[in-house]
Amino acid sequence: MAWLLDWIPTLILAVWFGIGVARDSRRFGLGILLVLTVGSAIVTGLAQLGEALSDGSEAETMAVAIAMLVVLLLVVLVVAILGGFLVVNAVTMWRKEGLGLAPRVSGVLGGAMVLYVVAGLAAVIFSLNELVGPLLLIGFPAAYLGFLFVSFLSYSLLYGWATRRFGRAVDAVVVLGSGLGGGERVTPLLAGRLERGRAVYEKSVAAGRAPVLVVSGGKGDDEHLSEAEAMGDWLVERGFEERSLLREDRSTDTEENLEFSAKMLEGRGDVVVATSNYHAFRAAIVMRKAGIPGYTVGCRTARYYWPSATIREFLAILLEHSRANLVILILLSLPMVIYLFNSLAQLIGLM
Repeated sequence: MAWLLDWIPTLILAVWFGIGVARDSRRFGLGILLVLTVGSAIVTGLAQLGEALSDGSEAETMAVAIAMLVVLLLVVLVVAILGGFLVVNAVTMWRKEGLGLAPRVSGVLGGAMVLYVVAGLAAVIFSLNELVGPLLLIGFPAAYLGFLFVSFLSYSLLYGWATRRFGRAVDAVVVLGSGLGGGERVTPLLAGRLERGRAVYEKSVAAGRAPVLVVSGGKGDDEHLSEAEAMGDWLVERGFEERSLLREDRSTDTEENLEFSAKMLEGRGDVVVATSNYHAFRAAIVMRKAGIPGYTVGCRTARYYWPSATIREFLAILLEHSRANLVILILLSLPMVIYLFNSLAQLIGLM
């Protein structure tokens, strides 16, 4: 029975996560709980497996050490591959979309990951002890950001799957706008959102509801008409009934999309917000803050576009909690700052 006690922390985390999802699944903190729960289960399982296989002999101890080394090497390999993928993705984005913010962020992040792995391997292979300290200290804030990103990514994927698989019928559907092609055309990305929203609308009608569909998006400086007008016309041209359509044409961002749409839908009940898959979870967070009941669904996005767009969404969430994250990053970076200060002082002393 003693081995069951080892699982109590994992059980507590799992119950906490389950209660949080049942209360409101649209919170970033649930991603942190999910990763902590899975991590706790893995650590507990590996620890008990090691105890079961080990008899205290030198050979068994060596086997455990080798297993830990293999796990470490796998982590390094994953980081290197992911970094390389982000660099390649940045180049692809640059060729297809131009050198905007998304490919630059993706490229810089991927390059930093590859450089970190290369520096670490060089320090080990060539016994560059002077590199070990800085690399370990840089790892503190990097590990924090990595943990948050894994939490965001894992839970957003789980949330997206769950809403597609178990999403219930609703009383209203809101389709979020995006930039128009040539200032007037519905792009493939926006068409995907409209098709996804229409599918939820038709599902709700089949379930006996009488929903309305809101197309939400204002007119940008480089657009000839509002996104809502273009989206509404696109739907009507494809047989959607005008009487079931509402057009919200004043919003300029996700917060305004939902704020203005909520006013149009006041008292209607549960709402589904249709957007792109990379944007669905952040839209759900904004939806919760706006006090709108319901959930979000995402449509598929071009594969080359998804990685950079997902990173952009993650950064947006970090900025929404900028003070707390900045304080934590500063505290985690203090050892590195102290190390650099001492190194500089020693260098000046030698001069």
